[in-house]
Amino acid sequence: MISKKAFRRNTDELQNIFDFLKMNFQQLRVDQKDQFELELSVEEIFMNMVRHNDGSTKDIELLVEGGEKSIKLHLTDYEEVPFDITKTEAVDFDEYFREKKSGGLGIHLVKQFMDSITFDHQNGVSTITITKNL
Repeated sequence: MISKKAFRRNTDELQNIFDFLKMNFQQLRVDQKDQFELELSVEEIFMNMVRHNDGSTKDIELLVEGGEKSIKLHLTDYEEVPFDITKTEAVDFDEYFREKKSGGLGIHLVKQFMDSITFDHQNGVSTITITKNL
C-alpha cells in the first residue's frame, strides 16, 4: 500500500498530517505504540523542515509505504542547503542536564524509535525516510 499527500509548510498542518497518518495506520493495522512513535517522529521531522528551511514556499510531501512487516514514511522537502538528521551527534545527557538545556531531543527520540533512518539529497530535494518494523 502506498499513499501520498502534500502539506503546507505550516504548524497548522500537524492535525491534517495526523489524520492522514491515522487513516493509513488503520488500513495497515498499526498498533498504538508504533502509531505514537511514528506520529512523534513525523512531527519532529516536519517541524524541523518548517523551522529550518524557511526560505522555501513549496509543500512538504509525506509518502506512506506499508507492508506486513514494516512501514516506511518518506518526508520530502525542497531545500538548497540539506540538513541530514542521520549525521547529528548523540545526546550527551550528563552535559544536557548539567547545562539545563531545554529542547533539542526530538531527533534523538526519532533515532530511538525508528529501526532505520535514511537521508537523500539530490538537485535541491531532500528526502528523509524512516522505517518502523511492525
